[in-house]
Amino acid sequence: MIRINLLSEARPQRKKKGVSALGGAGRLNTLLMGGAIGLAVLIGIVHYWVLRSQIKAQEEKIRIAQVEVARLEAVLKEVKDYEAKKARVQRKVDLINQLKQNQRGPVRLMDEVSKALPDLVWIERMDYHGNAISIDGKALNPPAVANFVANLRLVPSFQEPKVEFAACGGTSGASLYCFKTNFGFSNIDRTQPAEAPKPGDAAKPAEPPKKAEAGSSAATVAGA
Repeated sequence: MIRINLLSEARPQRKKKGVSALGGAGRLNTLLMGGAIGLAVLIGIVHYWVLRSQIKAQEEKIRIAQVEVARLEAVLKEVKDYEAKKARVQRKVDLINQLKQNQRGPVRLMDEVSKALPDLVWIERMDYHGNAISIDGKALNPPAVANFVANLRLVPSFQEPKVEFAACGGTSGASLYCFKTNFGFSNIDRTQPAEAPKPGDAAKPAEPPKKAEAGSSAATVAGA
């Protein structure tokens, strides 16, 4: 005997859900979408690591720059200290040079005047105030004073000397001529080195005093 189950054939079939409902094309689209999402996530992760590496590199550069700035600040401080010390030393050197120059002034004045001093003339007193020189001296005769004045005129730094005679007492029966001269000077530094004195230019011994009349003496100095 054959039995036929009619109930099972009449039962309706259930609809497929999910990927199976889409068939082959649906599964392909799902795979492509999943691949795109995975690729996007991978790209995001790679981009994140790249940015992180760049940030670390920039942070390292900033750290190195900060170290260099600190080093340069230390060097700059040393340079400023050096410049301050150099300025102090320069001020001291300038002060020393100024003191030397001030000390050299009277010495150079005495040197120029002594070189202009002829025989038979000697200086009793010499003063200088500012740029003016005053000399009190004595001579055995007026021509010697005239020679002294002429020698002073040859010094480029000295201005025109002015001479005045004054009464002067004599010693050992010799008549002396007292004189005063004053003149200005502009610069006592030589522009060229002075020539060394020759052996024959040594100071000659003073000649014995000679008597001279006051009238003829005054006329001789005026002519000089």
